[in-house]
Amino acid sequence: MLFMPQISSVENRYPFPGNMGALLDHAKDRYPHRSGVGNPERMFTFEAYHDRVCRLTHGLKKMGLTRHDRVILSCSDPFGYATFSLAIFRIGAVVVPVNPKMGPYELAHIVKDTFPRFFIGNRENLPRVSKAFEINRGMTPPALSILDEKSGSIPCVSDLDVSGVDTRVEEMAPEDTALIVHTAAMDGYPLGAQLTHGSLFEDTAAFARKSFGDGDRASESLFSLLPLFHSYGFTNGFLVPLMAGVPCVLLGTALRGRTVVKLMETHHATQMVSVPAIFHTLLKPLSERPELCRGLRNLVSGGIGISMRLLDLYREKLGLRISEGYGLTEASPVVTWNGQDRPPKFGTVGPPLPCCRVKIVDDEGNACPPGTVGEVLVSGSNLFSGYFNKPDHTRRSFADGWFRTGDLGFLDDENYLTLTGLKKDMINVFGLKAYPREVERLIMNHPDVTSVSVRGEWHRRYGNMVAAEIRPRPGSTITESAFIEWCRQHMSPYKVPRRVRFI
Repeated sequence: MLFMPQISSVENRYPFPGNMGALLDHAKDRYPHRSGVGNPERMFTFEAYHDRVCRLTHGLKKMGLTRHDRVILSCSDPFGYATFSLAIFRIGAVVVPVNPKMGPYELAHIVKDTFPRFFIGNRENLPRVSKAFEINRGMTPPALSILDEKSGSIPCVSDLDVSGVDTRVEEMAPEDTALIVHTAAMDGYPLGAQLTHGSLFEDTAAFARKSFGDGDRASESLFSLLPLFHSYGFTNGFLVPLMAGVPCVLLGTALRGRTVVKLMETHHATQMVSVPAIFHTLLKPLSERPELCRGLRNLVSGGIGISMRLLDLYREKLGLRISEGYGLTEASPVVTWNGQDRPPKFGTVGPPLPCCRVKIVDDEGNACPPGTVGEVLVSGSNLFSGYFNKPDHTRRSFADGWFRTGDLGFLDDENYLTLTGLKKDMINVFGLKAYPREVERLIMNHPDVTSVSVRGEWHRRYGNMVAAEIRPRPGSTITESAFIEWCRQHMSPYKVPRRVRFI
């Protein structure tokens, strides 16, 4: 472990709970009968949700899950993902989140990197899992458990023994790993960023205080319109409201805008956390229901920059403000935010959270004065402890205790950050990060491709997208449509090239 900052406890307002799974106990003890966590079909009180998680904890222990075991969690349902992650945390095991639509070659790398003890996913994942272990010949497959329905002899989650209620929470140190999230594939292979119980706690506590303040939260309700396998969705869309004792409706990203607005009639959302593309789909249905807009006081956007035009439309048409922030997986993930406690500066991503600091440096590592563009460096108690089993990569990522983000930007005189571009080779597709060298490595598994060059291109409507130049094998009859279909079957959707040129 190269770097582990001291825990600050965010001005001592939230004591470190000893395990991020214990956040649920605190919410249950304070607000047992308050509506707590749920989805469009059903909301659970904090007491009922605590019982559900503790029964699942009992079942996972009976299945053999123990402290420090690694669990690949591939779940398309955000409510199921949230529930399993808390149960895994409480046991002291480590969640390895993966995109449920991840292709077999991507999954093969994560499996080989982490050697998981268990794999929990949907039935539709099974062919990809099988292919991933076929690629990693000789590896012992983990114990499988299917979330939705039985598949042959493979056990289903419904078979877990949930007759008991295990309320014990394993005591974890702040530096103990809670999540291993794969990112930073600049060299073609993603690295497993180890987010600790301490780093997640620090980022969650800092954001919760800025989002909800210290007053009565009985009237608050948060809509989470994010995937939880993404660190932004998991922290801001689930852990933050859980720590604050605020009802959280986990909606994911698949619902239509009108459906989301219709749900506001029942759940009376006061806050929403999402990405610019989702806020764009909500603009028209919200404008048709101005009475619902009056209850919204905080809209949080992240993952990718939001356009000034969309910010202006929300202000002019709806009288609503979207607060933009900036973060990265290694920071658990939020670094800066145009929060509720300071006047926003539209066009910036706000000042740093209390748990971290930001500085700008030039190519020689010298600090830049305000207004000067350079690389964004981050230091603080919300930083990860290092890349899993990659000490050399971890060492190169830090400069005198500061994490090198690979992003470019500048600070103004009031410490608000403005992002201007990227120093690293990365394509930000709707808030998900595609690395050209990784996409090239994945495409080279195609039997008819002899070489490939991947780059980012800008689309006026869709923003950043992946483009590829392909050199086919001599004599190949490969077509663009067949190639794209192969990509869809073998890699995550956001990495699939949207524009292909054969050379």
